[in-house]
Amino acid sequence: MENKIEELRKRFVNAKTDAEIEAIDREMEILVAENQQEFENTMLASIQKTNRKVEDEILRSKLKDILPAISVSYFAKEYFQKTPQWFYQRLNGNVVNGKVAKFTAGELNILAHGLTDTANRINQSVSFVV
Repeated sequence: MENKIEELRKRFVNAKTDAEIEAIDREMEILVAENQQEFENTMLASIQKTNRKVEDEILRSKLKDILPAISVSYFAKEYFQKTPQWFYQRLNGNVVNGKVAKFTAGELNILAHGLTDTANRINQSVSFVV
């Protein structure tokens, strides 16, 4: 079921006509009729996977302009006690040891704290000069 739904999703994304979309809808209705519970569970898992991808992309987008302005090497070592490579693996969703590397919820909290701490340090240094 998962492969069928993924195939339909890809076709839907690339559909150019109403007829293509209607054909996809009919195929989905057939899948629902075959096993509604499995269809619902598979769709929910697909939605959750998509949401995680979107959240990761939002994080990358938000950090795109910030990271060049700070030392990622310092940041990774100071706040995570890790290497810059470790940091970028998680930021970019690289495959490490056969799994997609991502920040855990705790690591995202550390990231938020580190960025806030860095911003506060910058503000303090600027206010001293002014």
